[in-house]
Amino acid sequence: MGYNQGLEATMKRVAIGLLMLCSAVALAQAPFTIVRPQDGARVREVVQIRFPIRSVPQGGFIGVTINGKFVEAVAPAALETDRERGHYIYRWDTKKLNVPDGEHTIELTLYQSPEGGSARILARSAVRVQVENEIKVPAEGIPLRYRWVPGRTYRYQVKGTVKEINEVQYSGLAPEETLIYDVSFRGELNVMDFRNNLGLISWTPMPPAIAITGSGQVETITSDRMIPVYQEVETTGRVLYQVSRGADAVQQDVFYVWTADLPLLPPRRYKPGDRWGATITLSNPLESGDPNEIGLKIPVAAHLERFEWEQGYKCAKIVYEFTGNLPRSINLGGVELDKPKSTIRRVVYFAYDIGQVIRVTTTLQLEGIARQEQFGGGFGTPSAPGAPAPPGFGGRGGVGADDEGGMRGPRGMRGPGIGGVGIPGAPGGGGAPRGGFRGGGVQTGARNIINRFVREVDMRLIGIF
Repeated sequence: MGYNQGLEATMKRVAIGLLMLCSAVALAQAPFTIVRPQDGARVREVVQIRFPIRSVPQGGFIGVTINGKFVEAVAPAALETDRERGHYIYRWDTKKLNVPDGEHTIELTLYQSPEGGSARILARSAVRVQVENEIKVPAEGIPLRYRWVPGRTYRYQVKGTVKEINEVQYSGLAPEETLIYDVSFRGELNVMDFRNNLGLISWTPMPPAIAITGSGQVETITSDRMIPVYQEVETTGRVLYQVSRGADAVQQDVFYVWTADLPLLPPRRYKPGDRWGATITLSNPLESGDPNEIGLKIPVAAHLERFEWEQGYKCAKIVYEFTGNLPRSINLGGVELDKPKSTIRRVVYFAYDIGQVIRVTTTLQLEGIARQEQFGGGFGTPSAPGAPAPPGFGGRGGVGADDEGGMRGPRGMRGPGIGGVGIPGAPGGGGAPRGGFRGGGVQTGARNIINRFVREVDMRLIGIF
């Protein structure tokens, strides 16, 4: 009896040891395979490609191939991780990459690169998926209407930048970009009431807002300098009335407001390819001034490009475009341009199931100063002075060049505050008065210096409450 009990105990210990050994092996290595999406899955927007963390050994990395074309190699440290499920996550953004709808093959290759050695393939895994970003609509189209549900709040993330771009034509040099202004904040659209087919809504920026100037100065705008704006709006998006009653109570000399320019949707059914005339408002994302003014409307051409998914919502993608001179001056982070030639492109994603805007991106390109400067020429003669700069900026020096392409002269620095107009060849707020010197060699003639300003604003829904 004692012998049998001892033998049984020994066998149990052996079994437990084998089980622990197998568990250790399993924890050390898992098969390399794409866990999600599954083969034949229907996907859209950003696709999470998941595979086991334990399948990647030390020194391993992943090669990504789409439809037989190598895309990139990524190290595990650059991937998202889901520790709870034990997955690495590679994100494939089908919309950003303009991936067409239809079947596509995703393949991941596991490589290992030992120290001092070349990379070798350890395993491969592939799945086929159906990309379905576009939404098929009935032949009669879909009606687009705003839905103003009392008590509902829509929270947005807003980011805006203004850049100055300078380019020497036919020089082969990359355009020079300079940040003028950068702002980011969150804001809430609150639906307060709905009656007689009219919605009473408010737009409220949420503190803090962070604004960065081109000189690197950072300004934090707090709640005591922010006030809500109230609007009475139709279900078509047309604003009948706008006011800010908090302005009288604000003790600050300068206060800031935020309102989104709601796209106007004529009351009818819409189909892909539909075109109509519309208007848009151009304003800074977060601005100071009279909040009771609705603002200047600019006529634009609108067309419904297609119906597609955006951030998990069924949306109408509407594009607004304009090319021509603006009817009045515009301020870009302290730079004032008088009726400039402009190109505007605004893309609106309108979620027709919930009757609200999901995302709006606006790109405004303004033609600033175009001038000619001499390249090449005699030795030792100062180049021509720069043209007048916009307010707040010093004038630019000329551009000197030798036969092989020379360097740009020193640039004037931003003046304090709004500043005055830069004087040709003179410093504006500390800028160097002249550009480079003409190089020796053969005269190569004048080239155009193209000066542009670009403003980009992105407003994206991040929550509904």
